[in-house]
Formats: sequence, structure tokens, C-alpha cells
Amino acid sequence: MDETGHVSNNDQISQATKNEQNKGKASDESQRKKAVRKKSQVDKENLHQSVSILPKRKRKPLKSNSNISDHYPKKKHAVTKQNEFYSMSKRPCGYCLIINNYNFEGPSLKNRKGTDKDKDSLTRVFENMFFKVEVRADLRASDMQNVIKEFAERDHSELNAFVCCILSHGEKGSVLGIDGKQVPIHELTQPFAECRKLASKPKLFFIQACQGNEAQQGVWMADGQESTTEDKTFEEDAYIPASHSDFLIGMATVEQYQSFRHTEDGSIYIQELCKQLEIGCPRKEDMHSILTRVNRAVSSQIIQRSNKQMPEVRYTLTKKLVLPMKQTSS
Repeated sequence: MDETGHVSNNDQISQATKNEQNKGKASDESQRKKAVRKKSQVDKENLHQSVSILPKRKRKPLKSNSNISDHYPKKKHAVTKQNEFYSMSKRPCGYCLIINNYNFEGPSLKNRKGTDKDKDSLTRVFENMFFKVEVRADLRASDMQNVIKEFAERDHSELNAFVCCILSHGEKGSVLGIDGKQVPIHELTQPFAECRKLASKPKLFFIQACQGNEAQQGVWMADGQESTTEDKTFEEDAYIPASHSDFLIGMATVEQYQSFRHTEDGSIYIQELCKQLEIGCPRKEDMHSILTRVNRAVSSQIIQRSNKQMPEVRYTLTKKLVLPMKQTSS
């Protein structure tokens, strides 16, 4: 610029050159950025294509860790199973009292021929189930009550269970001593309900006695039902309340009806009971299943051409009961 304030031609040319150079630089920078963006876009497209060309990998199913998946369920199942069954691990397992009334006083009650067969069968079976069997024979009513009290007062702390088998004449709700006097069934079970050392342990009663004087009549059945006992000689042989917990009471017959005993072969009920115990216990079957088969087998027989007998089981068990059985060589 000269002194008069005018811009010289040289200055104008220099300024124009600078402007052109700045425009060129801006244009180059713009071109460079476009090139970078284009390259980035191309790289992304190539990467996507290369990924899509790769085959998809098959996902393998997850393998369970056997140490974990097997351990915890088994442990939980074992605890549950243990809580469902009564413990029967003690040896001896418990006492088994057999009251066997054969010789009755007075003319009104006949001697119970065949009862010794039942006593022998019960002794064999319960000894094989690790019970300590004791037999008391021909007891009057007061003697029956005394022996029950004696066994209830024994030390059962190291035992698992108690069994009582009563073979006698009976009436509704009671069994008879050889003197003909009644002993109510609840008076036989009550002392064991009060026995603290048998608390939460199974207490089993099996009663072979009538519960009344009526005879159950047979009914018509489909062809194929055969009687294998109708030609044998039978005699009449009783209401049993299962009070409190952990009792099982197997009765030879339902209330008001007679039960039958063969004069040589023993009673239908006790013989079938022993048979099914010897079959079911080695298989680890529970008592409910075994006694259901006893009911079915006894009730299917026809006695003296027209009579029937229907056993009954009453129980207040709180767990499954599986009785042990010695393995006998065949």
C-alpha cells in the first residue's frame, strides 16, 4: 500500500495467490477425508461379506457335571427316603409275644384244636425277622392283662418294634381268657400306647379270634372260582380300636363275624399271614402291601361250601414299615 492508501498491483496479486493456495489446501483436505470415509465403508462391507461367508458353527449341548448333578439330588432323596421308613436295624429287632389259648375251662367253649400250628408258624416267621419270640399259653383273662403289662414295662429303648399275636376265642371288641372272661382289645393296646420307650416305634397286633357269631355268606362268582378248602373241618374262633400313633392291628375278620380255624392245619388268617410275610419281606415289601394280599387271599376262599371270611387291617402308622427277614438258603 502506498502513502496515498491505495493497494498496489503487486499486493493484490500476492493476496490472490494466497487465496488460491488456501482454496487448494481445503479442496485437498476435503478429498482426503472423502477418501478415508470411502475406504472405511469398503472395509466394513468386506468384513461383513467375509463373516457371512463363514459357515455357522453348530452349538454343542451343554454337558452336565455328573459330580454336581448326581450328588445333590441323591443326597436329598436319601434323606427323604430315610424319613419315610421306620428304622429296623436293631438286633434283636424287638419282642414278639404270642398268647396261645388252647385249653378252655368249662363246657361252653371248646378247646382250640389246630392253634399250635399257628403258634409254630408265627414263631418261625418272627424269629426269622430278628424278633425275640416268647410264647405264653392258656392264660386266664387276668393273666393276659398281667403279661401285657409286663411286656409294656420292659426296656424297649434299644429295640425297633413290638409284636403281639393273640390266638384265642373272642367276641365283639374283646378276646377271651381260658376262663371265658373278656379282655377288651383296647386294654391290650393301651399299655403300649403309654410306653415312652416305644414312642414313634411300630407296635403290631395280630388277632386270631371271632368278633361275633354271624357267618359271612359266599356270593356267586364267575366260572373258574374253585374252592380248595370246602371239604376240610373248620371251627369258629374278634372290634379292635387302633388308638394313638404307630399301631398296626391285623384282625382275622371284620366286626360281628366269625373267623375260621382248621383243626389240623391252623387258621386261614394266620397261615396266610405267615405265608405272605415269608414271600414279601425278603423282597423289601411294606406291610400295607403284604396285608392287602392277605386280605385278598383269605376273602377269596369259600369255607364249608358257603361261608366267607374277610380280614381287616387298622393302622395309625406314620411311616412305611418294612420288616427284615433272614436270607434262607433254598
